Amino acid sequence: MNTGTKILFVICAIIIAAGVAIYVEASAYQKKSKITQGTVVNNSMSRYEIKYTSDDGIERFSKRTHSSKGRKYRDGDIVKVFYLIDNPDKCRISDGKKGGMKTVFWGFVLLSFNIFMVYTNMKRAKTSNSFKTTGRKVEAQILKIDIDMETTVLNRHPYYIFCKWVDPMSGREYLHTIKYIWDEPKTLLAGRNTIDVYIDRNDPEKYFMDIEFLGPAAK
Repeated sequence: MNTGTKILFVICAIIIAAGVAIYVEASAYQKKSKITQGTVVNNSMSRYEIKYTSDDGIERFSKRTHSSKGRKYRDGDIVKVFYLIDNPDKCRISDGKKGGMKTVFWGFVLLSFNIFMVYTNMKRAKTSNSFKTTGRKVEAQILKIDIDMETTVLNRHPYYIFCKWVDPMSGREYLHTIKYIWDEPKTLLAGRNTIDVYIDRNDPEKYFMDIEFLGPAAK
């Protein structure tokens, strides 16, 4: 497991822990609070107030600042207010429990992605070791290097390498296109004109190309 993967696992743990902490804190707050409806008043470009009435019949106001990325409130908007029973002037208008659950959810999504990548890399390493140990090594000649204009990611086009090799036992020729190379292939190839290929001795249709040096996305 490389350093980047370990760091990503740590990040996942931090995100999930933060989500759990947010949820627990919000749950504790809501147990000590009551819910009522509030109305947005005195709205301006940067600030607004929430007017609500507590159980003791007192009309209260909570001054707030508009979020730069969140919802923009207007006068007359109705919002849910969570105010503390022992301190009605202190209130919240967001359900922190939902925010905590969302944070935990995305933490687990990131964790699942990381686990999948670890599994994929382990499977690839196992396949690589198996073919390199039991397979027959041949050299694939590089016939063409070009840009894949049909594929675009973030306004970038990957490179591809078109190559061929011959099974020394049957004389049959095989062709393969290595796709999704995101760095200049000539630099990565460092002057080489061939790429190592390991073919199954019993079934030449099965093979493994040693292309890890071309980047993790190359296939």
